[in-house]
Amino acid sequence: MSNSVKKIYVSLEMSDNEIKLLVGEYFNTRFNIIKTLKSKTMAFNGFKIADKELLVQDLKKVISEASSKLGAKIEKVILVLPSYNFKRFALRSTVVPSTGILKKEDVARAVANTLRSNVDYDVMMVNTVINKYTINGLATRRLPENETCSEALIDLDLLCCDKEMAYEYVDALESAGIKVLDICLNTYAVCKEASLIEESLKKNVILLDIGMQETFLTLLSKGKHLSTEVIFEGLNQMVDNVKNSYNIPYSDVVRMVKYAVNFNKEYQDNIIYSNNQTSITLKDVNDAVKDILANFVDKLLTMCKPIIDQGDTQIVIAGEGQGMKALVDSIKMNSGTEVKDYYPDTIGIRDSSFTDLFGSFVVYKEKEILNNTSISCIDLFEYDDVIDHKKIDVEGESITTKIKNLFIQYIN
Repeated sequence: MSNSVKKIYVSLEMSDNEIKLLVGEYFNTRFNIIKTLKSKTMAFNGFKIADKELLVQDLKKVISEASSKLGAKIEKVILVLPSYNFKRFALRSTVVPSTGILKKEDVARAVANTLRSNVDYDVMMVNTVINKYTINGLATRRLPENETCSEALIDLDLLCCDKEMAYEYVDALESAGIKVLDICLNTYAVCKEASLIEESLKKNVILLDIGMQETFLTLLSKGKHLSTEVIFEGLNQMVDNVKNSYNIPYSDVVRMVKYAVNFNKEYQDNIIYSNNQTSITLKDVNDAVKDILANFVDKLLTMCKPIIDQGDTQIVIAGEGQGMKALVDSIKMNSGTEVKDYYPDTIGIRDSSFTDLFGSFVVYKEKEILNNTSISCIDLFEYDDVIDHKKIDVEGESITTKIKNLFIQYIN
């Protein structure tokens, strides 16, 4: 039987010539990760879909593989969109409670009304963020539910991204037979998961979400997601330089660049890769990436400098770049300010490249609570039926009993 307090969420992102998918179960107030999946696609040119037919095929393949693993069909997803052409529009909404007591329904109605707000022609509103409530002359960031008042003021931000890109991505998903449950900006999702909005109440926060092909620089201050800029550079510059020098698989080069680069002189002659054609030492890889890494860090910090110069600023590194210790260490050494690298501490997803996908669960769950809705991305009856069958193996013996018997056999 389906349990009403359990929900299965599926989040999907198309970026860095990859389709990433995350499946999570919300049960008893916490998230459990069920499935993570990454699949390459060559359907993109930057953020633009260059081959829709190929992308639809790749999407169907990813959804089919994940559905097969779950034993239940994925019917809908939360789509995570790149914060490309990001714009923020601030507005204030007045709420008049019909009963004289402020309820969630009153706030939900005010948020829904923002969908009719005018934004620039080239962008689409994606996330509505409530920054502050003012009720009876007092301001608070928390919903003052059940407070008696004649009216309440709500300060909101409308976070937007490129309209053409958003329409293309949604259209591709629908062409692949996948419904879009909700959409969320990647940088906003990271900020929610890493609690950066709350952190920015005390200091300026710069989020560096570093991918393989692009990097998002997001500024947060005074509890607001103020801006996001994109540069079309990432780890691939270093990866490509190593790959062009040595005839080895791309995936192996990515692992070397992310996890092996180390400028400690003690280890330079250590062989870190070998096959029938070639052997590569740590020095070989270091030499191939050293100048590119230095230039990349210099570019990032030059863009961050005006904010850092204001004082009391923290840089947070996320995305694929968080896994490259040499990159993180270089930013820490040269930034002149506090730097931390972030990845989710939830079991099954300790990979910063999935931070935005996990954060989209948090964003959507808040929306569900506000709107009193309850939707899963798969059929819970079908999923629970599969789980119930997996508890008993083909011989009718429970998994727990089978493990216990194996342990007894080992002891004997």
